[in-house]
Amino acid sequence: MDERLVDPAFAPAAPGSVVLADNELHVWAVPLTGDADRLGALLSDKERQKLERLRFADHRRRFEIGHGALRTILAGYLGEDAAAIEFVNGPRGKPYVSGKGPFFNTSHSGKLGIVAIAKVELGVDLEKVRHLESLTEIARRHFSPCEWDHLSLLDGEHRELAFYRCWTRKEAYIKALGEGLSMPLDIFDVAIDGDPRLLACRDGRERPEWWRLLDVSPGPSFAAAVALRVGEVPFEPVVRRFELVME
Repeated sequence: MDERLVDPAFAPAAPGSVVLADNELHVWAVPLTGDADRLGALLSDKERQKLERLRFADHRRRFEIGHGALRTILAGYLGEDAAAIEFVNGPRGKPYVSGKGPFFNTSHSGKLGIVAIAKVELGVDLEKVRHLESLTEIARRHFSPCEWDHLSLLDGEHRELAFYRCWTRKEAYIKALGEGLSMPLDIFDVAIDGDPRLLACRDGRERPEWWRLLDVSPGPSFAAAVALRVGEVPFEPVVRRFELVME
């Protein structure tokens, strides 16, 4: 690797070397670089069909590493063969482990992927921080009035950081719900400052106190957030961070 992608707070760990407690959130950083053959060999026939549809070699390598790494990480928790793990999709396509297994969610951006694991429903989003000429236009179109009001008070790097905080927190929440692009981004509010939290829900189903938003950024060039459904008897999750190491 020609650069250090992952913050030292993410401890190198091999799949199967850690145990997931009921109150824990495990976040795995996965560099999408290097040789993909070992992890690519774990893919299912369905995953290979998706792989074949990718035109660019770099996209293919990242797909192989990302999906193979997810299988390897899950196998460590399940005590099963990584290639034998089966997935099922929820009503809107969100993947789950077939049978009994931990909840998981994934995201990737640039040369890095991230896998979040817990025993409750969750979503994760990762974005590589970069300058966006259309930042203001995107925020006006997709953020709630409350979020836009707070963002509009900022400028320069402070506005850029707040934008990525807001975006990743919102994406993590809708991914946790399994709604995808079907859910408007402006019917709930998240905080855009350094204290991640869900401020309001206007979908008639959820309550802010049932959720915890957490910043899990894996490096200075990235922003990442996890939305964790702690439920009606909420708990404060213990976050453990790992960087995937293959033995």
